[in-house]
Amino acid sequence: MMKIAVRQQRYKLKKKYFDPFPLHLVTKMSPIRSMTDKQWNDLVEYWKSPKKMEDKDNSQKFDALDLFKECHYSRKKKCYTPNVQQAITQMENKCSTLTEGEESMSVTEVVANVLAENTKKNVFLQNVGIQNVGCRSSLRNIEAQLEVEKRANSDLRSIVTAQREQLDVLLKQMQETEESRIREQEEVKKRQAEMEAKLQLLLSQVHPS
Repeated sequence: MMKIAVRQQRYKLKKKYFDPFPLHLVTKMSPIRSMTDKQWNDLVEYWKSPKKMEDKDNSQKFDALDLFKECHYSRKKKCYTPNVQQAITQMENKCSTLTEGEESMSVTEVVANVLAENTKKNVFLQNVGIQNVGCRSSLRNIEAQLEVEKRANSDLRSIVTAQREQLDVLLKQMQETEESRIREQEEVKKRQAEMEAKLQLLLSQVHPS
Protein backbone atom coordinates (compact mmCIF):
# COMPACT_ATOMS: atom_id res chain seq x y z
CA MET A 1 0.00 0.00 0.00
CA MET A 2 2.82 2.38 0.85
CA LYS A 3 4.51 1.75 -2.49
CA ILE A 4 1.27 2.44 -4.34
CA ALA A 5 0.75 5.67 -2.40
CA VAL A 6 4.31 6.79 -3.14
CA ARG A 7 3.91 6.01 -6.83
CA GLN A 8 0.65 7.92 -6.98
CA GLN A 9 2.23 10.90 -5.25
CA ARG A 10 5.20 10.87 -7.64
CA TYR A 11 2.86 10.54 -10.60
CA LYS A 12 0.89 13.61 -9.49
CA LEU A 13 4.06 15.58 -8.81
CA LYS A 14 5.45 14.69 -12.22
CA LYS A 15 2.26 15.68 -14.00
CA LYS A 16 2.00 19.00 -12.14
CA TYR A 17 5.57 20.18 -11.60
CA PHE A 18 7.70 18.40 -14.21
CA ASP A 19 5.88 17.50 -17.43
CA PRO A 20 4.45 20.97 -18.24
CA PHE A 21 7.84 22.69 -18.06
CA PRO A 22 11.05 22.76 -20.11
CA LEU A 23 13.83 21.08 -18.16
CA HIS A 24 15.61 24.34 -17.32
CA LEU A 25 12.42 25.76 -15.78
CA VAL A 26 11.64 22.81 -13.50
CA THR A 27 11.75 24.09 -9.93
CA LYS A 28 14.77 23.12 -7.86
CA MET A 29 12.88 23.53 -4.60
CA SER A 30 10.56 20.85 -3.31
CA PRO A 31 6.94 21.81 -4.05
CA ILE A 32 5.64 19.88 -1.01
CA ARG A 33 6.60 19.95 2.66
CA SER A 34 6.87 16.18 3.02
CA MET A 35 9.82 16.05 0.61
CA THR A 36 13.21 17.73 1.06
CA ASP A 37 14.87 19.71 -1.72
CA LYS A 38 17.48 16.98 -2.11
CA GLN A 39 14.83 14.28 -2.45
CA TRP A 40 12.99 16.40 -5.00
CA ASN A 41 16.12 17.09 -7.05
CA ASP A 42 17.05 13.39 -6.99
CA LEU A 43 13.58 12.60 -8.27
CA VAL A 44 13.85 15.24 -10.99
CA GLU A 45 17.20 13.82 -12.09
CA TYR A 46 15.55 10.40 -12.28
CA TRP A 47 12.79 11.79 -14.48
CA LYS A 48 15.34 13.59 -16.66
CA SER A 49 17.10 10.37 -17.63
CA PRO A 50 16.65 9.55 -21.34
CA LYS A 51 14.64 6.44 -20.54
CA LYS A 52 12.13 8.37 -18.45
CA MET A 53 12.06 11.28 -20.88
CA GLU A 54 10.50 8.92 -23.41
CA ASP A 55 7.43 8.81 -21.17
CA LYS A 56 6.99 12.53 -21.55
CA ASP A 57 4.42 13.77 -24.03
CA ASN A 58 5.98 13.26 -27.46
CA SER A 59 4.11 16.24 -28.79
CA GLN A 60 5.91 18.56 -26.40
CA LYS A 61 8.40 20.77 -28.21
CA PHE A 62 11.87 20.74 -26.69
CA ASP A 63 13.99 23.84 -26.91
CA ALA A 64 17.71 23.78 -27.66
CA LEU A 65 18.66 23.50 -23.99
CA ASP A 66 16.37 20.50 -23.44
CA LEU A 67 17.85 18.80 -26.49
CA PHE A 68 21.38 19.53 -25.30
CA LYS A 69 20.63 17.98 -21.91
CA GLU A 70 18.98 14.93 -23.41
CA CYS A 71 21.72 14.29 -25.96
CA HIS A 72 24.58 14.69 -23.49
CA TYR A 73 23.19 12.63 -20.63
CA SER A 74 25.50 9.69 -19.89
CA ARG A 75 23.40 6.54 -19.59
CA LYS A 76 26.40 4.59 -18.39
CA LYS A 77 27.28 6.95 -15.54
CA LYS A 78 23.69 8.19 -15.13
CA CYS A 79 24.85 11.79 -14.98
CA TYR A 80 26.44 14.56 -17.02
CA THR A 81 30.17 14.93 -17.43
CA PRO A 82 31.72 17.88 -15.54
CA ASN A 83 32.22 19.90 -18.74
CA VAL A 84 28.65 19.29 -19.87
CA GLN A 85 27.29 20.15 -16.43
CA GLN A 86 29.31 23.38 -16.44
CA ALA A 87 27.92 24.29 -19.86
CA ILE A 88 24.37 23.49 -18.72
CA THR A 89 24.81 25.69 -15.65
CA GLN A 90 25.99 28.59 -17.83
CA MET A 91 23.05 28.10 -20.19
CA GLU A 92 20.52 27.95 -17.35
CA ASN A 93 21.94 31.07 -15.72
CA LYS A 94 21.69 33.01 -18.98
CA CYS A 95 18.24 31.63 -19.77
CA SER A 96 16.97 32.76 -16.37
CA THR A 97 17.43 36.38 -17.51
CA LEU A 98 15.34 36.00 -20.67
CA THR A 99 11.90 37.54 -20.93
CA GLU A 100 8.93 35.41 -21.87
CA GLY A 101 8.48 36.98 -25.30
CA GLU A 102 12.00 36.28 -26.49
CA GLU A 103 12.40 32.86 -24.87
CA SER A 104 11.80 30.65 -27.92
CA MET A 105 14.43 32.37 -30.05
CA SER A 106 16.86 33.39 -27.33
CA VAL A 107 17.25 29.99 -25.65
CA THR A 108 18.69 28.69 -28.91
CA GLU A 109 21.02 31.68 -29.10
CA VAL A 110 22.09 31.17 -25.49
CA VAL A 111 23.00 27.55 -26.24
CA ALA A 112 24.87 28.63 -29.38
CA ASN A 113 26.81 31.32 -27.51
CA VAL A 114 27.81 29.04 -24.62
CA LEU A 115 28.92 26.30 -27.01
CA ALA A 116 30.89 28.84 -29.05
CA GLU A 117 32.68 29.97 -25.89
CA ASN A 118 33.59 26.43 -24.83
CA THR A 119 34.22 24.60 -28.11
CA LYS A 120 36.35 25.40 -31.15
CA LYS A 121 33.97 23.91 -33.71
CA ASN A 122 30.45 23.14 -32.61
CA VAL A 123 27.91 21.35 -34.81
CA PHE A 124 25.45 20.27 -32.13
CA LEU A 125 22.64 22.61 -33.17
CA GLN A 126 23.01 21.60 -36.80
CA ASN A 127 22.96 17.93 -35.83
CA VAL A 128 19.63 18.36 -34.02
CA GLY A 129 18.14 20.30 -36.92
CA ILE A 130 18.59 23.86 -35.65
CA GLN A 131 20.45 25.96 -38.21
CA ASN A 132 21.28 29.57 -39.04
CA VAL A 133 21.58 30.33 -35.35
CA GLY A 134 25.26 31.11 -35.54
CA CYS A 135 24.79 33.91 -38.05
CA ARG A 136 21.96 35.52 -36.14
CA SER A 137 23.79 35.12 -32.87
CA SER A 138 27.02 36.47 -34.35
CA LEU A 139 25.16 39.45 -35.78
CA ARG A 140 23.71 40.25 -32.39
CA ASN A 141 27.13 39.89 -30.81
CA ILE A 142 28.61 42.27 -33.39
CA GLU A 143 25.80 44.77 -32.82
CA ALA A 144 26.30 44.54 -29.07
CA GLN A 145 30.06 44.99 -29.49
CA LEU A 146 29.54 48.02 -31.72
CA GLU A 147 27.20 49.51 -29.15
CA VAL A 148 29.80 48.98 -26.44
CA GLU A 149 32.48 50.58 -28.61
CA LYS A 150 30.14 53.47 -29.39
CA ARG A 151 29.57 54.09 -25.71
CA ALA A 152 33.29 53.77 -25.03
CA ASN A 153 34.06 56.32 -27.76
CA SER A 154 31.44 58.66 -26.36
CA ASP A 155 32.94 58.32 -22.89
CA LEU A 156 36.41 58.90 -24.33
CA ARG A 157 35.25 62.07 -26.10
CA SER A 158 33.75 63.31 -22.85
CA ILE A 159 37.02 62.65 -21.04
CA VAL A 160 39.06 64.41 -23.75
CA THR A 161 36.70 67.40 -23.69
CA ALA A 162 36.95 67.64 -19.91
CA GLN A 163 40.74 67.42 -20.06
CA ARG A 164 40.87 70.16 -22.69
CA GLU A 165 38.72 72.39 -20.53
CA GLN A 166 40.99 71.74 -17.56
CA LEU A 167 44.04 72.49 -19.72
CA ASP A 168 42.49 75.76 -20.92
CA VAL A 169 41.81 76.77 -17.32
CA LEU A 170 45.38 75.88 -16.35
CA LEU A 171 46.85 77.84 -19.27
CA LYS A 172 44.72 80.84 -18.39
CA GLN A 173 45.89 80.67 -14.79
CA MET A 174 49.52 80.44 -15.92
CA GLN A 175 49.04 83.42 -18.24
CA GLU A 176 47.46 85.48 -15.47
CA THR A 177 50.29 84.52 -13.12
CA GLU A 178 52.90 85.55 -15.69
CA GLU A 179 51.17 88.87 -16.35
CA SER A 180 50.98 89.51 -12.62
CA ARG A 181 54.70 88.74 -12.25
CA ILE A 182 55.57 91.17 -15.08
CA ARG A 183 53.45 93.91 -13.51
CA GLU A 184 55.16 93.39 -10.17
CA GLN A 185 58.59 93.60 -11.80
CA GLU A 186 57.63 96.83 -13.57
CA GLU A 187 56.28 98.21 -10.32
CA VAL A 188 59.53 97.33 -8.52
CA LYS A 189 61.59 98.98 -11.28
CA LYS A 190 59.40 102.06 -11.12
CA ARG A 191 59.78 102.36 -7.34
CA GLN A 192 63.51 101.76 -7.64
CA ALA A 193 63.82 104.54 -10.24
CA GLU A 194 61.87 106.91 -8.01
CA MET A 195 64.11 106.05 -5.05
CA GLU A 196 67.23 106.69 -7.13
CA ALA A 197 65.83 110.02 -8.34
CA LYS A 198 65.08 111.11 -4.78
CA LEU A 199 68.52 109.99 -3.67
CA GLN A 200 70.18 111.99 -6.44
CA LEU A 201 68.13 115.04 -5.47
CA LEU A 202 69.10 114.65 -1.83
CA LEU A 203 72.78 114.28 -2.67
CA SER A 204 72.71 117.35 -4.88
CA GLN A 205 71.29 119.40 -2.02
CA VAL A 206 73.94 118.17 0.42
CA HIS A 207 76.83 118.73 -1.99
CA PRO A 208 75.87 121.58 -4.27
CA SER A 209 78.04 121.85 -7.36
